[in-house]
Amino acid sequence: MSLFRRRPTPTEPLNLSATLDDAVVRKVAALVNAGKADAADRLYRKTPHPRETAFAAFRYIDVEEA
Repeated sequence: MSLFRRRPTPTEPLNLSATLDDAVVRKVAALVNAGKADAADRLYRKTPHPRETAFAAFRYIDVEEA
């Protein structure tokens, strides 16, 4: 199941001091923005800090207002 879908809250807190590759974070967000959530899921899972990468990608995900 993807982090971009609802699921129970993880028991471990996020490591907000983890060093993330901004280019990968932006690529994950770009894939989500393009409607390619499965590709974004595969990409963030390959990183050393997958949950933190997915969390950081939310900064760059476009949200349409109704």
